[in-house]
Amino acid sequence: MRIVFHLAPDAPGQGDKVGLLRAWVAQSGLEFAPAKQNPRVPRIAYGPALKKGQQARREYVDIYLCRAATVCEARALLALCKPEGLSLLEVQRVPYALAGVQQLAGVAVYEVEGDFSAWAPTQPFENYVSSTRLERICHAANGMVFTTDLKPFVVSAQTLRPQRVQLTLQRVGEQWIDPLEVIYAWLGIELPVPQKPTDERFIVTRQGLYWQDSQQNLHLI
Repeated sequence: MRIVFHLAPDAPGQGDKVGLLRAWVAQSGLEFAPAKQNPRVPRIAYGPALKKGQQARREYVDIYLCRAATVCEARALLALCKPEGLSLLEVQRVPYALAGVQQLAGVAVYEVEGDFSAWAPTQPFENYVSSTRLERICHAANGMVFTTDLKPFVVSAQTLRPQRVQLTLQRVGEQWIDPLEVIYAWLGIELPVPQKPTDERFIVTRQGLYWQDSQQNLHLI
C-alpha cells in the first residue's frame, strides 16, 4: 500500500518520521511484512525525505503487507491510530513490483517564501532561471571555490507574489538538488562548503512529487 500523508510542522513525530511511520503501521493491525534489518518492525519505504526545516503538502510511505488488504480496509485501520499532527490524505494499492516513490518520482514542485527584495536581486526570478547557465558558487573554508551549473535540474519557475515563488525541479540521474540552492544563486547568497546551516529566512514547501510519462506529461504521485 502507498500512504500519502501530511505531517504538521509542529507535530511530535517530526524528529523521527521513519520511527513514527513504523509505529503507526505496527499499531494499525495490518499484517505487515517485517523489515530486513529488524523483523520486529514493519518494512516500509519512505521518501524522498525533505531537507531539515522544510515542509511538504504531501509525503509518501510504501508499506509492505503479508496479506492482501483492500484500500478501504487499510485506510480504516490506519485512521484509527493516526499519530498526532498527521493527516491521512490517500491510500493506494500498488503492485509489489512497482517502483517505490524514490525511484518513481522525477519532478518536484516547491514554493519558497521570503523577503527576496532585501537581497536586491538584479533580475526577476523567471529571467534568472531562463539563463543558459545557473552557476552556483561555493566558497570552501580552505579558500577553494566550487562552481556548479544548476540548469539541468531546473524545469520552470514562476513568481506567485513578491514574497513567494514556485520552482519546479527534476531529478538528474539519482541526484536531487535543494531548491534553496537556486534561490541562493539568484540572490547572490554565498553557500558554505561542505555543510550549509538551516536557513530560517526562507520557508520551503514541497507541493508534490510527479512521475513523467513517455510524452513528458507530469502525473502527481
